[in-house]
Amino acid sequence: MSDERSGWHAPGSGPAPEPPRYGAYAPDGTPQAAPQLPPQGSWTPPPKPGLVPLRPLGFGTLLGAPFRLLRSSRAILGLAIGLQLVLLLLGGGIAAFALFAGIGRVTDFEDPDQQPLIAGGVAGIILSAVVVLLLNLIIAALLQGFVVVAAARAVLGEKMTLRQLWATVKGRLLPLIGWTALVFLATAIAFAIVIGIAVSGAAVSPEGLIVSIPIAIVLGLGLIVLSIWVSVKLSLLPSILVLERGRLWASLARSWRLTNGHFWRTLGVQLLISVIVSVAAQVIATPVSLIPLLGIVIDPNGTGTATIVLTIVSLVLSSVLSVVIAAVTSVVLSGAISLIYLDLRMRKEGLDLVLQRHVEEDTLDDPFAPGVV
Repeated sequence: MSDERSGWHAPGSGPAPEPPRYGAYAPDGTPQAAPQLPPQGSWTPPPKPGLVPLRPLGFGTLLGAPFRLLRSSRAILGLAIGLQLVLLLLGGGIAAFALFAGIGRVTDFEDPDQQPLIAGGVAGIILSAVVVLLLNLIIAALLQGFVVVAAARAVLGEKMTLRQLWATVKGRLLPLIGWTALVFLATAIAFAIVIGIAVSGAAVSPEGLIVSIPIAIVLGLGLIVLSIWVSVKLSLLPSILVLERGRLWASLARSWRLTNGHFWRTLGVQLLISVIVSVAAQVIATPVSLIPLLGIVIDPNGTGTATIVLTIVSLVLSSVLSVVIAAVTSVVLSGAISLIYLDLRMRKEGLDLVLQRHVEEDTLDDPFAPGVV
């Protein structure tokens, strides 16, 4: 019902009331539009307190975020460069000492029976290689754990000091070393199988070599494909070991389950980032490798002084660049894998809702723990 003379309308029967109008002009005479309010129930974007928005991540976000992490986490980059430098100096020193000590032992003693000396020198070189390998595993595991924690906390807008990172990672260092050692052992076994087939064929007869080489090549290609598939399926394991504090074998199974249905996407992100970093490294390293050629221009008479100096400069710069490139590569790739892990948990387990609640209420001690809802 309505009363047109009085202007009264029954509720819901008349025209919709107009929104309140504000002054068409401000007090100073300039036009002023009415504020536009979002309609009730409209979609609002998820919060982005840190590195990425708290929602399942797109392919482009996964590609760009690791490089933003590299730029914002200078402490992690500095730590990575320092660890790579330690590995270069200490590992190179151990290897050089074992090599020259072994050669010197053989040449300094005039013994008609040189076999024990040669065997001792070879054993020393092998032992030094094992020590360098162990050092490499420890540094790789430590750096991977640091990057995992830094990336996860960067998503929440938190920056951790190296002391805080070490307090979080130190209890997971042994599982991380065990994982890297397992990867190396599997690679060594696969390589030994391929080489063993070729060598065994050559030991039988020349015809056996002709047969064994194609078999070794086909087997090697198959093992490469298998290793890529398995490495992608298990690539989330460091993040699970550190953030969920799981056991090694249980973490292997969990990484396998999380990547189900997302293999190609996971492979694509890792592959593209590897290509980007490799191309950038080549662009930077190529001019340095050409420095010795300047000796021909500087020293056309061929005395050799300029060439020697430039070669030394090139070697020093190449060593420095190799340290920096290795550090950048490790940080970016580890950061990408950490973000893939978070993305898959958001898609499959609703981790984005947990992280949003943590940001808004700050009631969770560990929002990345498994089973938190």
